Amino acid sequence: MTDWWTVPYPKHPDPPDVSLPRTLYPPKMGEGFFNGDDVTAYKRAVSRLGRWPWDPEGWDDGYADTFAYGTSGNVKDTGVKGIQRQSGLDQSAMLGPHTFEILRTAMIPYALAHGGARAFDGVALDLLRGYSAPAGGGVPDLGPVFAGGKSVLDHDLTHITGGLPDYPAFDDAYTAGTAIIAPEPLEITGQSSSNPGDAFYARGDSGLEYWFGHLTSSPPDGGRFNKGAKLSSVLDHDVGGGPHVHVGIDGRSVMGHQFEAHDNYTHGAPTIGEQLSEAL
Repeated sequence: MTDWWTVPYPKHPDPPDVSLPRTLYPPKMGEGFFNGDDVTAYKRAVSRLGRWPWDPEGWDDGYADTFAYGTSGNVKDTGVKGIQRQSGLDQSAMLGPHTFEILRTAMIPYALAHGGARAFDGVALDLLRGYSAPAGGGVPDLGPVFAGGKSVLDHDLTHITGGLPDYPAFDDAYTAGTAIIAPEPLEITGQSSSNPGDAFYARGDSGLEYWFGHLTSSPPDGGRFNKGAKLSSVLDHDVGGGPHVHVGIDGRSVMGHQFEAHDNYTHGAPTIGEQLSEAL
């Protein structure tokens, strides 16, 4: 008989309707230390899937390196990384959309306690659905979109992205070949085009949604980039004033309403930072 830990988890026929609250990074990645009810929910699920010792009374709510990477080679001690290895995912120990989807849809192997049940039990689902970001988080720490540029927070939005009215935008980095970098940790969520050049969608860990255009290439969907990591380069072209990166931003999921912006390529709208500060 095949050992349960050597094959991917079976999918439950009735997975719960629940969404990823945020992406979690192990402390050694340098993105800070994550605490919260969502972490406790994951510890319940990972334990029910046989990859972490069951100890609800002894767990804290921190996403420590021990839980992320595991503490030994024993199956029951391998944590999130063990779930990823068994599921054929990148073993980053980062808990993002792909790992969350495994936890959401997985069925507990019949060789384990509660075999045939969903990984997320009722307690875990309540924790996930009731999770809210820690109070006082305030304005996200956004960097520039190219080395030496000004923070995204200091830009005002001067026009609307053509065909994408939910992405008011600013232009920046006016030299062909300039490396475009992530202003915050983000994930590539979709492909697009910008005529001229390549374009793509991304979701920041802040919840902001981005559309980057007029670039030489587009990173693959699902790609994760830390703040400051290179995403692409500015295309050499002579359309719309010449080389630049177009950065569209949708702030509705963060502020509850869209950013105020001009629609005629003029300055004067409140900066992104000012608007986030007022809303948050």
